[in-house]
Amino acid sequence: MPLDGVAIARGGCEYSIVMRRIESAHNRVFKELSRLLTSSGIKKEGRALVAGSKPVGEALRRFPSRCRAWISAGEDAPPPSEAPAHLEWLCLASALHRALDVFGTGAPLLLIESPPILPWSTAQGFPDGCSLLVPFQDPENVGAVVRSALAFGAAQVILLAESAHPYHPRAMRASSGAVLYAPLRAGPSIAELPADLPVVPLSAEGRPLSAFVFPLSFGLLAGLEGPGLPAAWRERAVSIPIRSEVESLNAAVAASVALYAWSRARGGVR
Repeated sequence: MPLDGVAIARGGCEYSIVMRRIESAHNRVFKELSRLLTSSGIKKEGRALVAGSKPVGEALRRFPSRCRAWISAGEDAPPPSEAPAHLEWLCLASALHRALDVFGTGAPLLLIESPPILPWSTAQGFPDGCSLLVPFQDPENVGAVVRSALAFGAAQVILLAESAHPYHPRAMRASSGAVLYAPLRAGPSIAELPADLPVVPLSAEGRPLSAFVFPLSFGLLAGLEGPGLPAAWRERAVSIPIRSEVESLNAAVAASVALYAWSRARGGVR
């Protein structure tokens, strides 16, 4: 792989950075980067791709030690002056960059380490407040609901075994980078949640959310996209009333509405 020393101006001074040129889809590094477009690849590699100027800037500012490589199409977009000195510059052929840039931004991507998500077990119970239980298999739903959980003050987000990886590119984008600093935990399958756990399930059928009094400490659980909740949880579910001509809400939207209702009830938002 060709290596070039490139001089870049930073703070009125020049410094040298190693740039790697990658021009073949058979390149080992490119193949490794391509695997980061899937949840399984992110989990296996322990790394993730960040796209979009705001999430990339946020990652550089908040987590410089986790940033590993700046990935650009060509040489016209070098790492910014605030980039950590250890950051590697991967200069990809345009076609290869487009293959990784799944949103077509054309902007540089950032390769980061994805820290392990600490496990959570049902024996630990829930801290005060709302713990959001996420079984969503759609990465965009995962990202959107993590963003809502942060916005409304959830104590933690517990990703159930069914969940897509929160660092999937589509989850990252839907969260606007919120997954990078959300309090994430890894939980069991939705089928393994015990019936005596203080869970507030969301379903199209159930008691109206507007008349529900949230407990001090609980887990908020929306069902999987499509099949919804297991039957045992539907029997004690709360629902969000909607117009009859609409069958149901998107799972992430329903969870976000419930998070807002809980936050408002506790005085978190007005």
